[in-house]
Amino acid sequence: MVKEINCEKTKKLMIIGIIGCLLYVAGDFLFAATGKGQTTETIGLFTRVAYLDMATWRMVASILCGFVGTLLYYMGFHQMYRLLRIHVTAGKDQIWVRLFRAAYIMGTVAWAWVHAMFMTDALIFKFVYQAYGDMQTAADIANRVFYANAPGMAIAYIVCDAGLTVIMIAMVWKKIIPLKSTGARIQATLCNPLMLPGIVGNLLGLLPWPVNQLDHGTESFGHALVLLLGLVLLNGMRRAKEVA
Repeated sequence: MVKEINCEKTKKLMIIGIIGCLLYVAGDFLFAATGKGQTTETIGLFTRVAYLDMATWRMVASILCGFVGTLLYYMGFHQMYRLLRIHVTAGKDQIWVRLFRAAYIMGTVAWAWVHAMFMTDALIFKFVYQAYGDMQTAADIANRVFYANAPGMAIAYIVCDAGLTVIMIAMVWKKIIPLKSTGARIQATLCNPLMLPGIVGNLLGLLPWPVNQLDHGTESFGHALVLLLGLVLLNGMRRAKEVA
């Protein structure tokens, strides 16, 4: 049965979602990129000494990128979910659609907060140091705030990054995403938050500046690649006359 949906609107909304993911990438660059010769030393798990030299506007802009990016992220991923609900008819495969929904809803709830939390930690470190001139005390306070939020951030990472990666790989190899060949499925296996972006990002991080700065945002770029597969899904459904 052909479902009547506005395919052009669906396509535009998924592209908007991709733009939202690219805003995440921009936000990641704003809070993580360092200049030539600038230290990458951390005090504790995530409090970076480089935050002390970072302009406050970069941190504010990074938070805004996360906030706006999350709104656009939802618009794109919700459209992909709607397509999956139409496309997946086998009862045994419905679990992947439900898990996909859980992952993107968690992302919508969590990503703006997670992004802001990293920058809040940086701002606390920066402002406490400016007020009292004690780097270790400033770092201790920032780290305590970060660790208090760490459990929720870890859950978001497990569901939205690791979970979405497993879900997308499963949907690619179960042929829920309509790809024409094994080679295409191998390439599509890399389109998720942890595969190609993680591999390439880690390799780039080993290279000299400024190339090593390109690793920032590769994980966020992986979410954009998921929506790229959403566009593949839409085109496949149109060819198969599942939607009109």
